[in-house]
Amino acid sequence: MMGALKYTITVEADVEPQLYLGQSIFGGKIVQLKMEDLPALVPVSWLVEKYGLTKTTIIKKLEGYNQGTEGKHLYETKVAMMILSKPQRNKRGAKRVN
Repeated sequence: MMGALKYTITVEADVEPQLYLGQSIFGGKIVQLKMEDLPALVPVSWLVEKYGLTKTTIIKKLEGYNQGTEGKHLYETKVAMMILSKPQRNKRGAKRVN
């Protein structure tokens, strides 16, 4: 028989979620809660690790929001997360007329 498996759920919210230790949720029991304090400005490397996008893609998407120098790209955390969290739309041109 297997032991208990561990699942990790990450919640990003402006307000504290209503979760409690010992609470049953989705067929499991909450045994640990962690809160991560986000820095005010984040470098591109932090965003690459978090979103799995390439460095050049992130720099291009956040081009107008750079708070650092040209060589050291720094972005406000909330702005960067808001822009990079949006689902990407499929870019298409005008429909062809046959």
